[in-house]
Amino acid sequence: MDIPLKKFECLFPADHKRLHQLLLVTLLLSVMSKLVLGVLVMTYYPGGVFESSDSDEYHQLALNLLQHGEFSRSPQAPYEPEILRTPAYPLLLASLYGIFGVQPAIIIFVQIALSVATIFIGFKIATFLLHEQAGLLTAALLAADPVSAYYTQVLLTETVFTTTVSLCLLLFLHALAEPSRWQWSAGASICLALSTYIRPTSYYLGFILPFIFFLMVRPAIGWRHAAKPALAFFSLYIVLIGGWQLHNYVQSGSIEFSQTKNQYLFIAKAAAIVAARDNLSLEDAQQRLAAEHFQSIPHDLRTSSQARLFESQGKYAMAIIVEHPALFLWTSLRGVVASLFGPSNLSHLFGLDNVALRSSLLRGDFSGFSPSHWTMALGSWAYGIVYLIILYLGVLLLFIRGGFYSQGMGLLIFIVLYVLVLSSGPEAYSRFRLPIMPALCVMAAAGFIHTFKTAKPQQNSQ
Repeated sequence: MDIPLKKFECLFPADHKRLHQLLLVTLLLSVMSKLVLGVLVMTYYPGGVFESSDSDEYHQLALNLLQHGEFSRSPQAPYEPEILRTPAYPLLLASLYGIFGVQPAIIIFVQIALSVATIFIGFKIATFLLHEQAGLLTAALLAADPVSAYYTQVLLTETVFTTTVSLCLLLFLHALAEPSRWQWSAGASICLALSTYIRPTSYYLGFILPFIFFLMVRPAIGWRHAAKPALAFFSLYIVLIGGWQLHNYVQSGSIEFSQTKNQYLFIAKAAAIVAARDNLSLEDAQQRLAAEHFQSIPHDLRTSSQARLFESQGKYAMAIIVEHPALFLWTSLRGVVASLFGPSNLSHLFGLDNVALRSSLLRGDFSGFSPSHWTMALGSWAYGIVYLIILYLGVLLLFIRGGFYSQGMGLLIFIVLYVLVLSSGPEAYSRFRLPIMPALCVMAAAGFIHTFKTAKPQQNSQ
């Protein structure tokens, strides 16, 4: 790739003051574009804030917390304790409802602010691992991400979760560089615990990251000095999440942090295997699986608590996964591909059915939607596809240039793989890519920066 260095330096100047000015412009453009999108959604389709049944559940949890002081999705008394959702996001909603009234759209403004914070965190991660030029490119990629823009507009945990996980990653990188400063590892542990209270996807990182920390710093400072901050990270995390696990045990008799894991194994992972094995739709596979599980359990368990039923479903799902490892890998790989390469469709925010649009497009039938609807959907898809091409070109360049041979880049790759593996169900789509977008953008920026800076200027022919 033969790119003049002067053009690169014009876009991403080495001058500290000029670069920070461009960063500020990037952040302001991100805020303005998302605010405009939010105004359009609230004007033309106010219901767009409720993206799925998940949004309704978070809303109901917030209402019950605000009005009855109960963490429950039950629409009326008795309020059955919630064992699937974790409390941080509903608490945020309840707080906003208490201040501004029950206006779900108010979360949009908070999430826009958090998405801009994520862009700045991405800048800091890339700056820490490389330099400020890579940080500016990372910020630009994050600001242009259609998935990030989409999920600022809906009542779901993705934006808040992405911010806290990214902050945890930044603090963890500082802890690796300065293991003697306990503030870094303590901050990373607190952020990770908060992330887990927002969305339990990050739960196992609290057990894995201290081990990674120990392995990475031990060669430089010895095992004794490496073990102390690693154990401190782990101990603080256990204390912070242990309170909720104790709460769940008192409420439901289960020590699980959330029953979402068991539910997801059952209705997603195991159901996908049954669907592929028996050539069924996912919905039919879920119904068959539920019927088979119900027939297999003892009569006393059928009338038992929800927690015991979910735990039984989790064990039943694991047995199916162990019995069909090849199908498990195949269905998980399909979920990974859907997460990584699904373009976001912003037109869904305005009430257009994304699945119906895609099905009509594949059939070549354009009669079901108006020309304006097709223009909106096709434009959104085209933008998403072009963005993904640019993003993954940068990631590919990173691997071609061998720029991933460092502790920091290795950690980013691990986080990407961790989230993809845990979220790779049959219903995965671009939504599940959002938490790893900061890491992907840092990797893409590193690939482009390395390529641009090592490109030889063009020679004038004599």
